[in-house]
Amino acid sequence: MDELKKQKIGLFRFRVIASLIGLRKEEWGEKEKILQDISSKQWEIPYTGRSYIGRSTVLDWLRMYQESGEKLESLYPCQRSDRGGSRSMDEETQRMLINLKKELGAASVPTLLRVARERRLLPADFKASRQSVYRLFKRSGVEEELPRKDRRRFEAELPNDLWQSDCMHGPKVEVEGKLRKTFLFAFIDDHSRIIPHAQFYLRENLECFLDCFWQALEKRGLPRKLYVDYTEKN
Repeated sequence: MDELKKQKIGLFRFRVIASLIGLRKEEWGEKEKILQDISSKQWEIPYTGRSYIGRSTVLDWLRMYQESGEKLESLYPCQRSDRGGSRSMDEETQRMLINLKKELGAASVPTLLRVARERRLLPADFKASRQSVYRLFKRSGVEEELPRKDRRRFEAELPNDLWQSDCMHGPKVEVEGKLRKTFLFAFIDDHSRIIPHAQFYLRENLECFLDCFWQALEKRGLPRKLYVDYTEKN
């Protein structure tokens, strides 16, 4: 690949991560919103058949840029070498699949490819076999792991496959001179154990549940399933 193409790809990657550069740790919530916006947006990616960028790929570009001392050259594509590599996947597709594997952990290759297609991360002409993807993971040190033997019976296989929600009684607080009981509404991702949102309210009703739910959606996206184990009380 000539230098001009490398510069064009590097500049494109910088444009993608620009809004994330300089964010502080306490701005994690804002960072997640930006990542969600980037991964849901359709892009004109140079020299590739893809139009969407995965969250883990964006974080990988950001890490490379920061660890290099913020040098644009760190975002240039690696020089391709076919020795021991895959001719059925370009360098960017390989990097995306490796990052997705790290994100999804013990997910099988068929499951990982399904998720990649659902997120529209693969080029339209992707034809690599499962065996090629297995070999890629083995070369990269992220070969498929066997499922844990002590895996919980009802644990969802992937992040955002299933959220569970519940409500518990909280402490009393003073509101307009009176002690009021509080109720904690919370959502948890069954696979990753991440809490998309949790908040205390003064009532245990549907309105409060929906307010908490919408805030969780804004932070972590839409789950495939939602399990709720309580009833509305006045």
